Amino acid sequence: MSPTFFIGITPPPDFAAHVLAWQAELEHVVTAPHITLLAPAELPLEHWQSVAEQVAARHTPARVKLGGSDFFGSRVIFLRVDAPELRPIHADLVQTLGEAPGEFALENFHPHLTLALNWRSLNVGWAEAIRHAEATFAGLDAAPLTFEARQLVLFGKDTAGQPYTERRRFDLGRAS
Repeated sequence: MSPTFFIGITPPPDFAAHVLAWQAELEHVVTAPHITLLAPAELPLEHWQSVAEQVAARHTPARVKLGGSDFFGSRVIFLRVDAPELRPIHADLVQTLGEAPGEFALENFHPHLTLALNWRSLNVGWAEAIRHAEATFAGLDAAPLTFEARQLVLFGKDTAGQPYTERRRFDLGRAS
């Protein structure tokens, strides 16, 4: 496998720590909390960096609202995201990359913050993980967390099976 990369945004550090603590309780290791804007693909690092830099320079910071938990069947537990300002950034990333990696691009783009993936180990069953997420993040239904995404984050991994790690940040609204 060649290295793979993707571009996303990250929530505020204190909220990311809250998500990581929830994952640690379930002994569930995934990539640092993020909202994916451009799905993983095996393209050279230099290409990804160029795309992120160009797109970041063309867009201003985006408002993001995180809501309560939800799930995609028995595959993914996530937090809902309400962020219309992310759609043009996503579309620009796809256009600048020159392809739409994965099936969840453009009209199928569904921004969310992943909490758990069914192909990673958990110390509880899937239904219990869903209940735990609902209880832990219930407050976001009544009072969503609103923040401003000020950077695109390039994540990468060198081998299959390992979590993605942050490689570089690109400030929105100016060339890096």
